[in-house]
Amino acid sequence: MEGITVKKKGISIIGAFGLVFLIALIEIALYLPLQIINRAIGHVGFSQMSSYIGVIGEVLINLLIVYWIVKRIRRKQEFNLKFEYKPKIKEYLFSVLFLFAYLFIFSNSVGMLIEKIEVSQWVVEAFDEMLMNPFVAFVSICIIAPVFEEIIYRGIILEQLSKRYSITTSIIVSGLIFGLIHFNLHQSVNAFFIGLILGFIYIKTNSLLLCMFWHFANNFLVFMSSMYVSDTVRGGVPGFSIVQFVFGIILFIASYKFFNKKDLIQNQ
Repeated sequence: MEGITVKKKGISIIGAFGLVFLIALIEIALYLPLQIINRAIGHVGFSQMSSYIGVIGEVLINLLIVYWIVKRIRRKQEFNLKFEYKPKIKEYLFSVLFLFAYLFIFSNSVGMLIEKIEVSQWVVEAFDEMLMNPFVAFVSICIIAPVFEEIIYRGIILEQLSKRYSITTSIIVSGLIFGLIHFNLHQSVNAFFIGLILGFIYIKTNSLLLCMFWHFANNFLVFMSSMYVSDTVRGGVPGFSIVQFVFGIILFIASYKFFNKKDLIQNQ
């Protein structure tokens, strides 16, 4: 891969997109035998076990991918995933405020436009099928996704981009990639803006743990909404709330200022 084998530090933009494409191919190749095993188990009367096998397989596949990427990067440069810095309670608090700020602003701006576009049927069916087993859905949405997506898209791709490009360019490109890998308009637009915020938090704190927490909190709200909000409420287009929008901007400014003054040198 260009972004890993070149002598320059970091990864190029083309290399980043190429790496994500290669990850997708590896996931497809590894998931195929897993799906065959699940179908075989279902045919012999153990269909309930297939969901749990799928989750275990998802974890193993992600572990293999992360191990492979990190090992290739370490052949060319010193590299470690940034887990050393332990966020303080105040940082967790402001990350939650940042989350609600984003939700209030997005739901009363871009989100209103996106909601008017019909969701692809395959997305609805895939999500409904996942929610048939709430425990498996929770593990996949709220644990596996936040952990491994943050490792790959912030801990590896954003980190490597930032060694070659400006912070702004690196955050935007990594956010764009994060949006595109969701493969549908509704999630992609949302994921792009989420990627910008998570990229900003990561750069300012050098903490994958804080990004994972933010990602978990967001996905947990999505999970709870999907489980307990009625289809009628979920399917409707919410009206604009000036109170939420203004409150969101106030929270956003406060959260941005808090993280923007973080001392990167102390956190490295």
